[in-house]
Amino acid sequence: MTEQQTLRAPVEYAGKALHSGVPVFMRLLPAPANTGIVFRRIDLPGKPEIPATADHIVATNRNTTLGNGVAQVMTVEHLIAALRGMGLDNAIVELDAGEIPLGDGSAQAFVDLIQRVGIIKQGVPRQYLRLNKPVWVSRNGSHMIAVPADELKITYTFVTDHPVVGTQFGEYTITADVFGRELARARTLVFGRDIEFLRSQGLGQGGDMDCVVIVDDDGYRNALRYHDEIVRHKILDVVGDMGLLGFLHAHIVAVRSGHELNRGLMQEILKTKGSS
Repeated sequence: MTEQQTLRAPVEYAGKALHSGVPVFMRLLPAPANTGIVFRRIDLPGKPEIPATADHIVATNRNTTLGNGVAQVMTVEHLIAALRGMGLDNAIVELDAGEIPLGDGSAQAFVDLIQRVGIIKQGVPRQYLRLNKPVWVSRNGSHMIAVPADELKITYTFVTDHPVVGTQFGEYTITADVFGRELARARTLVFGRDIEFLRSQGLGQGGDMDCVVIVDDDGYRNALRYHDEIVRHKILDVVGDMGLLGFLHAHIVAVRSGHELNRGLMQEILKTKGSS
């Protein structure tokens, strides 16, 4: 039996948000078995809670945003990736703003928090979401397929005609060790030519060279952490988005997918789900 797990103790983190740029205070709290991951907006009347589930996704423009009709939380994917990637079933995430703190643009800050306080087993079996047949989505030259498997494996091809980035390929079976070693430090990508447009749309207000990979037509502006950091971060995003389904056992093959296509695949999976 694989037991459900939660944090051993509360832990705190403060930092700016990627898109809104506002300062955010966050607390991660242990939670009872079968709670799942729940966001709690402590800055709002009644401290509304938003379960971190696929049916609470309300937006997928350059991030994954969850909402419940009363409150929203933006950019949840890196935190969810860290929680699921490190094997956490249950946690309460308290926030005093509507977006997760950015950290360094990867999931490493959140992995560090988890490792600082540790994880405890809860004596209750973990429920895995398993596929009973392949499912897929394709939109505008981007594709994803998920097939039955006994683990979570992600195969991703990042395709672009950009002269510096080109095409990158990555494939990982997601375990706590693999996530912490191979994926957690990978930062999000932004093309230099897109920065002003994104900021004009109210996005990326908190981004800088310390927390994103910036690439221009003639090269990277900052040093890479991995030679293929971009595809690793795309896989990290898939781990985070799919983590809204709980613990999924499937082999996911993705080509050029983003948050919107990830959401589409989740919707297809939920149509045919079977838990065990």
